[in-house]
Amino acid sequence: MSTCKELVDLLADYLEGQLSPEVARDIDQHLADCPPCLNFLKTYRATTRLIREVACEDIPPELGERLQRFLRERLRKAPEA
Repeated sequence: MSTCKELVDLLADYLEGQLSPEVARDIDQHLADCPPCLNFLKTYRATTRLIREVACEDIPPELGERLQRFLRERLRKAPEA
């Protein structure tokens, strides 16, 4: 694992155990040597756990439409990665 961005791009597959053993070992090594990525991993895990615990409820249609418009606008303005 040579960059933090590469780790972030593979994080979901890493947590789901869908990576090859070699790539998973590379990520383990990166996490051992990179405190910011380790903190990101901890936050990511906590966030996904909390999301699973939140009760799903329907939102009003108007709010859903406003949220979709907002997200589309943000994605259009987002810098290329």
